[in-house]
Amino acid sequence: MTPTSSSHEFAHGPAGQSGAEGRRKPPASWLGLRPGTLLALVGIAVLLVPLSALSQPADSASKGGKLAKLREEYALSQANLGEIDPTSESMRLATLGLKNVAVTLLWDRANHYKKTEDWTNLSAVLEQMTKLQPNFYSVWDFQAHNLSYNISVEFDDYHDRYAWVMKGIEFLRQGISYNLREPRLLGRMGWFIGQKVGRSDEKKEYRRLFKADDDFHERDRPGRTLPERDNFLVAREKYIEGQKIADGGAPLKTTALIFHSEPMMSAINYAKALEDDGTFGVAARDAWKLAGDEMRRFSVREIPTTWEVPIRLGMREAEMARAERLSEELEQLLPGQFKALEESKRAALTAEQQAALDVPPMERTDEQHKAAFFATQSMRVDWPMVVREAPADVRVRAKELLRQWSEAVETAEIIDRYRLIVNFDVWRATCEAEITEPGIRARDAVWRAEKDFQNAKLQPAKLAFEEAFAAWREVFDASPLLRADDITQRDITDIVARYRKVLEQLDEPFPNPFILQDMLK
Repeated sequence: MTPTSSSHEFAHGPAGQSGAEGRRKPPASWLGLRPGTLLALVGIAVLLVPLSALSQPADSASKGGKLAKLREEYALSQANLGEIDPTSESMRLATLGLKNVAVTLLWDRANHYKKTEDWTNLSAVLEQMTKLQPNFYSVWDFQAHNLSYNISVEFDDYHDRYAWVMKGIEFLRQGISYNLREPRLLGRMGWFIGQKVGRSDEKKEYRRLFKADDDFHERDRPGRTLPERDNFLVAREKYIEGQKIADGGAPLKTTALIFHSEPMMSAINYAKALEDDGTFGVAARDAWKLAGDEMRRFSVREIPTTWEVPIRLGMREAEMARAERLSEELEQLLPGQFKALEESKRAALTAEQQAALDVPPMERTDEQHKAAFFATQSMRVDWPMVVREAPADVRVRAKELLRQWSEAVETAEIIDRYRLIVNFDVWRATCEAEITEPGIRARDAVWRAEKDFQNAKLQPAKLAFEEAFAAWREVFDASPLLRADDITQRDITDIVARYRKVLEQLDEPFPNPFILQDMLK
């Protein structure tokens, strides 16, 4: 072949193709990719190496990559949170990353079925939601409330209603198994067992059925420390179990004050339920002692506040004593200055204001009331005012004492506010009074009086009521706090109203004077 012919062949290619078409294509052309795209793919392939190392799952031979180690450290994997449900995992994978969209649609349907009271479809939707969101507290709470409160009331027979109440409680048990670090679910289970079983209109029947519910107690037995089957005692144990989880570091996404008061209230409700059932004597006294123990345990627990200063409800008296002691130290450091400032402020009052203060409050005119109010405000003296006028040589020490005094007073005030929320002082006084001999005698006599009244035994009922009032008199004389409590006064008023009915049927007058006249509303 001549050079000329070879050059020609190369130029035109085989079968008459042009030279450009006949050249062999570079590798990028084989894939149909541009060089920039090829570089991007290479970069992605390179990045897969560190990503694989980061996301490597843990197994029996290795702790896995960085992400697996972080999940283990912060207990974020499903195995750390609770049991693993294969159905739940499969459903979440089947949504192809659209789980949140699916959940939003399901919540919309759930709200619709709730409004239309379509409980069957609501239950089905919520069951699907628990599969997609097994670690979402609201799903379990919503469905349990639906079963125990909404669906149960649709049935006429209390046996059927009780069965649906227990279905809601068992649903919470299922949620707890998937959320071992969620104290609120245990709290809700305690609430349903305590309140729905023990405080509903059918409480007498429900409490009896609960004690005889072998299936529930067999399932519940592994976590129990007490053999009793009383619903309030079981509820108390659920709350305590929730407290242990919270104390172990799990976040408590609810009001800590209310959550930690529930074991105390469950014990109080247990003692009251025993007395409602006609159980007194040693058993009632032991029940109220248990309530007192829970009260003391609650009083020393550290409670977070919105002031970012943790408190203990039982420390109010100690804080007030500390404030009083610091006040005495300030008086020793600045002798007579507090009284002198009070006198100077009174001397600065107008003649009209001074005259209004001299008039007894019940005899003042409207103008005198107004003048006396402004006079009282003008005369107000506290330690910060006195310390501002302290001599230079003791001012530093006075300011330090003032800081401690203010801290004690403010802490006591915060504790007061939190005590009021849970009615701490009254419940503590109740626990103390109920274990006394007059307290138990009063409750026993009231129970006998009402039973006799129901059975038309009017004369025994009258005598039992009067026995109860004499015992209550001893209780209230020993406890001014209970004597002034509105709830206690209303309870006594209700008891006296039933006593009046007995007297009316006996055609006897109401006694005058009445031994509990100061307690009547």
